[in-house]
Amino acid sequence: MIAQTQEKPERQGSPAQNHLPKPLTERLHEVARQYQQILGRNPGHAEALAGMSLVALASRQPEAALRMAQAAVAAAPKVSAVWVVLGQALRAAGRTDSGRAEQAQRAYETALTLDAASALAHTGLGELKIAAHQPQQALASFETALTLDASLLAARMGLGHALACMDRFAEALVRYDEALARNPRLPEAEFAAGFALARLDRPEEAERRYRRAIALRPDFAAAWMNFGCLLREQGRELCAEAALRRSVELRPDLVSGWINLALLKREMGRMDEAEGHLKRAEAIDAERPEIQISTQIAWVQFYVARRELGSAWEWLQKALAREPENPEAANMHGILLHSEGRFAEAVAAFERAEALGSTQAASNCGNSLLDLGRAREALAAHARAADLDPRNPGTRYNLALTQLRMGQWTEGWRNYEARWSFREVHRQPRRFDRPRWQGEMLRGERVLLHAEQGLGDTIQFCRYAALVAARGGFPILQVQGPVERLLGSLAIVREGRAAITRLDAARPEFDLECPLMSLPAVFGTTVGTVPWEGPYLDSNLDSHPDSPLATVPDAKLAKSEAHDVLFPHGDCGYPRIGLAWAGNPRYKTDARRSTTLDTLLPLLETPGIDWVSLQKGEAASQLVPLPPRIRIVDGASTDRDLADTAAQISRLDLVVTTDTSIAHLAGALGKPVWILLPHLSDWRWMQETETTPWYPTAKLIRQQRPGDWAGVIARVIAGLAATR
Repeated sequence: MIAQTQEKPERQGSPAQNHLPKPLTERLHEVARQYQQILGRNPGHAEALAGMSLVALASRQPEAALRMAQAAVAAAPKVSAVWVVLGQALRAAGRTDSGRAEQAQRAYETALTLDAASALAHTGLGELKIAAHQPQQALASFETALTLDASLLAARMGLGHALACMDRFAEALVRYDEALARNPRLPEAEFAAGFALARLDRPEEAERRYRRAIALRPDFAAAWMNFGCLLREQGRELCAEAALRRSVELRPDLVSGWINLALLKREMGRMDEAEGHLKRAEAIDAERPEIQISTQIAWVQFYVARRELGSAWEWLQKALAREPENPEAANMHGILLHSEGRFAEAVAAFERAEALGSTQAASNCGNSLLDLGRAREALAAHARAADLDPRNPGTRYNLALTQLRMGQWTEGWRNYEARWSFREVHRQPRRFDRPRWQGEMLRGERVLLHAEQGLGDTIQFCRYAALVAARGGFPILQVQGPVERLLGSLAIVREGRAAITRLDAARPEFDLECPLMSLPAVFGTTVGTVPWEGPYLDSNLDSHPDSPLATVPDAKLAKSEAHDVLFPHGDCGYPRIGLAWAGNPRYKTDARRSTTLDTLLPLLETPGIDWVSLQKGEAASQLVPLPPRIRIVDGASTDRDLADTAAQISRLDLVVTTDTSIAHLAGALGKPVWILLPHLSDWRWMQETETTPWYPTAKLIRQQRPGDWAGVIARVIAGLAATR
């Protein structure tokens, strides 16, 4: 979970950066004409010059504003107000010239020497300090300004912004609402409140605020952009795209709008469009350092997503050359090192990024530490990351996986719920109009238990349906097609106390819902309380003639002419062992957990065994080129579903498999199963154990170092020899 946790869309834009509504533009023209008339009669009229400077600022003409403000100061150097106007003009011009920020500060300080009670000057100083990433100092300036003039909305808004910069979003929201109480039609305050609410994980309220900001100012580009980011996080991609496109239509120079649009397209797999949007961002004010660094980092992320690490390194070097101490660039340095398997170097890079202020680096460091086998240090890093950024779902998700891996299941299951806000796990999370079941006693309510991830996950957690029924509910298991018939063998389904439906079928009527993988949290499952009263799936077709499994054909391994052809030496009474070596190739880390049949050849050449392939999908084609001496039959590649596969497994003596759905199926059937695991296995298999509470008949055989499948196979061969 490395790269995705880096995505932090720029949300809080400055209202001054947006195009002005037409009615306001017309009013500004009228005010400007009045000042021009005054200046026609008296070119040195300080008040009119200052007024023209403010009009130019409102019209987004900072250089013209600066010239007018300088003329006003020359005309009335002893008037505090004109120095304030000069400070504002210098600050606006400082967006393209950092040296002017110091001049702006001197202007505000001069204003205060002339009038210590100038609330506007204190407000200006506060805004400068926010821009300089000094929010704590900004607080004092804004508080002083409000003491002097409680009606000054800019100071109240600034106080909110300073608090938001310090991640004190609840306090910031209070300040924004205070501003709205004084001016209910202030789009900037609605916009800022939406930002704070989003960071407080209150998306419905945030959406309402963004909608209000847009209603008050339809061409508020930053609000459209933030609204789009919020919709993207909720998986509402089409609406998010429309909002983000509107933001860049209104402000073609809004770099963050183009970057966020590129991010959305990248996640949707439309890489060419994402690349085009990044090029648009890159072309905007390319000489501005803050613009250049953000687009360069976006390019790094883009090429990491495309797995073109060479190009990613090139863009990272540009970013580091521009700003060597940039925390996000340092963090991306660690990500690239991790992507190349240079985990120790990645740890050092992430530690440096964290020291520079990156809130994501600690979580990424934890992932690299896991790959180094330093699990306790990884847990500490993930916990530190969650403390630094408690509302980041990727950070909490990484912490959850490490807690579960380390046996801290009470905390781990709770944090695992963060997956619903983490787009790497659920890009488009399902939404229901019924409440979530929290474990309370029921009186026949229908509880929709819906699958959410892989087939193995569904098999592993469907056992909890019996516990739901024990609490008085009627479970409705909504599952993937390949396991629909299989789960019909659950005792509570056969007894009529639960029902099965497919994910792609019409949604059934129900009263409550709960994801299958949230049930361990609901029931407070610990390592010592995993539900297991014995095998919970059944492939004994004769025992249950009314079961959906009754339609499964006779096993392909029954004695027949076909069997004699497949096993040319006949049935020698050898043990029959099922074999699977590859999982779903679309799974992100499948390359780590899966292997190839060639890797298993030393195992297949072990004498005295009839091997039965349980492999499905494209990987099953690896059976074709095997030499004739290998005693193996293709037992599952043409199965209709996993119910057929269960029937095959029931006739075997043992199953040997990598971390696939076959491992879960064999375990749920109570069949002896040896699960071959990578050095860093999935969280559910925990750490350094040879058994698992999920499947008492399973034996875990782990790589002792990354990629060492040969060592695993040697231990399997030795284990088989020891059982004879």
